[in-house]
Amino acid sequence: MDYYRKNMRIIKSNYKYIYKQLKKYETSDIIDINKFSNKNDIIAEVTDKENNIKIYIEPTKKDNYTMRVENEESDIYFHSKYDPVREANGLIKNFKVKKEKQVIALGFGLAYHLNEIASRNQFDKIIIIEPYISIFYTALNFIDLSTLLKNKRLVFIINGNLEIFDVINRNISLSLAKELAFLEQTPSMKLFDEEYDKIYKEIKEAINYKKISLATDIKQARKWRNNIIINLSYIFKSPKADVFFGMFEGIPAICVSAGPSLDKNIEEIKNAEGKALIICVGTALKALLKHNINPDIVVSMDGDEANYKHFKDITEIPDTYLFAELGNHYKIQSNWNDKQVFFTMKRNFSAWVEKLKGEYTPVKTGGSVAHSMVDLAYKLGADPIVLVGQDLAYAEGRTHASGTTYEGQKAENNKMIEVEGVNGNTVLTSKSFLSMLSYFNNYFSKHPDRIYIDATEGGARINHTQIMTLKEAIGIYATNLGEVNVKEKLEKVYLSEKPNWNRTFSEFNRQIEDTLDQLNNAISISKEQLTFLKSVEKKLKYKENISDRERDEIEKELLSYENKLKNNSYINYFVERILIIESMKYEEVKGSYYIDKKQGFEEKMKYYRSYRVNYLKELEKGRELMMKVYSEYNNENIDVDSHMKREGLA
Repeated sequence: MDYYRKNMRIIKSNYKYIYKQLKKYETSDIIDINKFSNKNDIIAEVTDKENNIKIYIEPTKKDNYTMRVENEESDIYFHSKYDPVREANGLIKNFKVKKEKQVIALGFGLAYHLNEIASRNQFDKIIIIEPYISIFYTALNFIDLSTLLKNKRLVFIINGNLEIFDVINRNISLSLAKELAFLEQTPSMKLFDEEYDKIYKEIKEAINYKKISLATDIKQARKWRNNIIINLSYIFKSPKADVFFGMFEGIPAICVSAGPSLDKNIEEIKNAEGKALIICVGTALKALLKHNINPDIVVSMDGDEANYKHFKDITEIPDTYLFAELGNHYKIQSNWNDKQVFFTMKRNFSAWVEKLKGEYTPVKTGGSVAHSMVDLAYKLGADPIVLVGQDLAYAEGRTHASGTTYEGQKAENNKMIEVEGVNGNTVLTSKSFLSMLSYFNNYFSKHPDRIYIDATEGGARINHTQIMTLKEAIGIYATNLGEVNVKEKLEKVYLSEKPNWNRTFSEFNRQIEDTLDQLNNAISISKEQLTFLKSVEKKLKYKENISDRERDEIEKELLSYENKLKNNSYINYFVERILIIESMKYEEVKGSYYIDKKQGFEEKMKYYRSYRVNYLKELEKGRELMMKVYSEYNNENIDVDSHMKREGLA
């Protein structure tokens, strides 16, 4: 039977990105398949000329096929020579698949184990990684993989066709409700140990970044929401960053971060004024101002009070445009001049703003303002993009440049990690810096249409960048451009796109009034629901057992409250991401098995009530804040700063 054609038909339907890769591969001169009809011990010999690998398909005692792979160093069977199907069944049985399990499968072989796991259909997602397309191609030719390929919850990384970092960040959820497990094709791991060591390193980096992002989301979500609400008038008075995109096409951008190496070349930045777009992160602003350098744009996105320290005590606000994330700390906005521009990273509550302001093009981030600065430079059209002060490592134990808020701060030696430096040496970095480095490596590989120059003159090696001194970069790319008139360009667009507050105020007011109406309604429903929950818990105390019918009636009543809440479309903006931990705990208990049904139901109700109590608190906090903002902009004297502190919202 022609398994290859059958498998390829399914791949064409479900996984087009692999289909194109395979069609190109099958017509190349780097793969040969010789099938034998006159040999009892070998069915076919596959030659991978690119990697100097031979793959042999051999019959088994149970009339299946096994695979033997030979490279320069070893010769190994990938499956049982007796019964590979039974072998796969045992492997998957011990693996204990379940619906909540996310699987990263390393090694394809002839995919008996993957066919088996697919047939059980008890998993959330499988990411299949096979570094050699020749092995994948061989399996398609000799095994019926229809059970596996018809499942649409798979992602294939074959021969590096997709970036591991991207795939994990898009497809893997790190939560209590979803387990992550690794399924190894052991012979493949043994034969190609170096390749899989590298793959595991990439997976580790991606998961580390994902963990940091999740922790940041949970920790900061409430602050983002609160800051966006306080910033609403500035947001509605200011243009979107979108209107500036593309306006600096072909003009160099000097992207200034606050790493310790900034001390080496900060004076050189002056030579780029008027010849390049100078952008800095908030952390580097004071250092630049100290050297009489007024950047064209300062980028700020953090909702923490600590972020405000980078702007605090600046006695004279420079002629610089503040490009701020919607959830940027409110004190920064209130103390800046009127040259404010907003972007979003699609944090919670940003969708509420977009209901009225229209959609914002999201600016990418890897958890650092430096990432957003570079993505803004890219979206503005700048080329080349020159990195300065982007150490992502420590210089003599120092974390930041002189003149910054963190001047003199030292790294903790016991938490250091060694990485390659820009000069080929080894430098010390941290877990969080390593996550940022991984993001930059991935970002630059995905945006190859620009030149990226690392002019930091120190720190960690960033892939896909050219290493130069800042003086060299300015000399090569900026000197011959003449005067660029960056500030004039920015001002022209800013003035033409700045919204008329007198025109937008009534619409802004109406949106807040509608939102307050929905919050009041949702708070009332939530209180009724909690009263009902208390009555249920009280009844359960005096009952020895609970019938399925009683349980169903209670859950039906609770669901009716949830359905009423759904009619208030704005309220989710006030709780999204904030209650992740409470939601995860409830989902974990809900999915647990209890021999005693009453005990199990009581546990579920306890965690559900805890979730709903916190849900109500967030609605009430959101209402309080919206009311204060509404009052302030309807000419009532409200001190928002004092209110934030009093309510514990700052």
